[in-house]
Amino acid sequence: MKTILVIAMVIAMSSCSSPRELQTQIVSAELVKIDTVFRYSNDPKQLLTWRDANRIDYVTYVPLNNSFLVGARMIVLVRR
Repeated sequence: MKTILVIAMVIAMSSCSSPRELQTQIVSAELVKIDTVFRYSNDPKQLLTWRDANRIDYVTYVPLNNSFLVGARMIVLVRR
């Protein structure tokens, strides 16, 4: 009985460690909008909205002391 439990435990542990591939692509996105939001009660952040050539929007939060210009371009890693 102990042998079966050990074998089952080894199989269960080895099945969780199988390698997985994450397929991504790199796209260029343009900054289209900057907003100031209060994500937490007393911590204002900048909400940056980026748009790629396929008109898909991406959102990032950054501190207020960082400065960005609308129209700036950035490389974005996107999951396929």
